[in-house]
Amino acid sequence: MELKKLVASLLLCAGLLIAMPAFADIVIGLPPDPGQGNCVPFGCARNTEYQQVYSHTQFPGPITILDLEFFNTQQNLGTNQMNSGNWAISLSTTSADWNTISANYASNIGPDNTLVFSGNLAQPWAFPRTLHIALTTPFTYDPSKGNLLLDVVSTNTTGEGGEISFDVNFSNSYMTRVFDNSVWEGYGLVTGFSTIPEPGTLMLFGTGIVGVAGVIRRKRIF
Repeated sequence: MELKKLVASLLLCAGLLIAMPAFADIVIGLPPDPGQGNCVPFGCARNTEYQQVYSHTQFPGPITILDLEFFNTQQNLGTNQMNSGNWAISLSTTSADWNTISANYASNIGPDNTLVFSGNLAQPWAFPRTLHIALTTPFTYDPSKGNLLLDVVSTNTTGEGGEISFDVNFSNSYMTRVFDNSVWEGYGLVTGFSTIPEPGTLMLFGTGIVGVAGVIRRKRIF
């Protein structure tokens, strides 16, 4: 009877894992450079296009990205209000890498380019804080097919509350930014991704639980 209850509980857990979103945060760029930061493209009144590429090596497997996060923990500029404007954010899978990305924005964008957010990010601000951007269109990314490209176009920006300096990593071999048609190799914003694993990953995990139950049952029999 106890074995049946255990198996039933394990099967229930597997079912819940498959049916419910299992959030896992991926943060690229840690640790941030102490006392450093950058206001482009989210923290200052700059109408511009900004790109950042992330190496596929930083992702564990196929994921669906639901949320982007940028962190203000290293520089306190006394800002109490994030600037207003419109930010059009797109994600795509690209062949460009951290050391091959071009200053030509269009040439970096992948064929699956998807507008994942467009809107105003204005909000009250206090140091330290994290900027959470919930994507209106989730993006499914498979690192086996290339690197991940972030493309941000900011328009109509104003700076009511001052600048916000978001955390950066200056020296790395897994992300690079393109700004003002210039490539900054090994430099980029520390970025968090809220994700759910692709269904195949969850199915494998659930199958593993069932397999454990089978092993327990065989041990009890023999």
